[in-house]
Amino acid sequence: MEDIMFKLFERQSNWTLRQLIQETDQPEQFLKDILKELCVYNRKGTNQGSYELKPEYKKHGDESTPK
Repeated sequence: MEDIMFKLFERQSNWTLRQLIQETDQPEQFLKDILKELCVYNRKGTNQGSYELKPEYKKHGDESTPK
């Protein structure tokens, strides 16, 4: 599931929970648990209400992502 999430975040850097549910066809609570591990939630600013990868996972072109 992590691989799927990383591929989605390669397509675009910010996703809402609703978009991720549609893209992955996974239950909301399951996705929230994964997002807690991999992402930060934007509470303010232009991307308010969306998730983006934590800085340690934003390695462009690097296939060896920490687990």
